[in-house]
Amino acid sequence: MDWLWPIYEEHVLRVLNARETGADQAVLQAAFIRALQNSTATLYVMEPVGATIRFRGLGRWSLTDVSELMSDPNGFLARGWGGGKYKINFHDGATFVGTHNFRTWGDELWRDMPEVELD
Repeated sequence: MDWLWPIYEEHVLRVLNARETGADQAVLQAAFIRALQNSTATLYVMEPVGATIRFRGLGRWSLTDVSELMSDPNGFLARGWGGGKYKINFHDGATFVGTHNFRTWGDELWRDMPEVELD
């Protein structure tokens, strides 16, 4: 889960106004956990199409429902969708927090799966 802090750090500091209030580590950690509990992860695969890339939707989950994503993101992706280049967007409620790209190896299982329409 440590890999998520750099994605969420700016968001948590902004929500707490921590730069001005000087929030301590315990307050930052509690706000981080609250943000994770309210967050969703949206998964896309970067599908090569001609000379460009198309972001094909694969799923959206509450972070509390995908603990494996938080603990072992590469394993989560490889077991569920196989090899490929992936992008995961994180939202705390309706607020965009950040994105992270992954690369996994193996058969591209996602090619035989239907696209998930994401709004």
